[in-house]
Amino acid sequence: MIPVRIKNKFSDHPQKIMRPISIRLSEEMIGLLETTSSDLGFKRIQGLIRLYIRQGLDRDHQDYTLAHDEVFIETLRKRGVSQHIIDEAIVVTHNNNITHPLSELQDND
Repeated sequence: MIPVRIKNKFSDHPQKIMRPISIRLSEEMIGLLETTSSDLGFKRIQGLIRLYIRQGLDRDHQDYTLAHDEVFIETLRKRGVSQHIIDEAIVVTHNNNITHPLSELQDND
């Protein structure tokens, strides 16, 4: 297998280097993630967790949006998430005017 760093030097579509992390979640939360990921068309909960993290980062860092993360979106497509669900998630993320960046919420305390 060719390392990603070497592939990226010669590719028109570079891949992002991903690192595994470990996170502890309650059984209840894992169950909810499994149910929600299945309902939304994800094959595994990992894609849904990434989507939730990206949505939170989008909310807190308004200079970056989910729509700009082409590698993430392409990964969702390859994992079987329908384009309709991806488009819907992007629209919901961008139209959610109720949420505020975490920094604004902390300033109000």
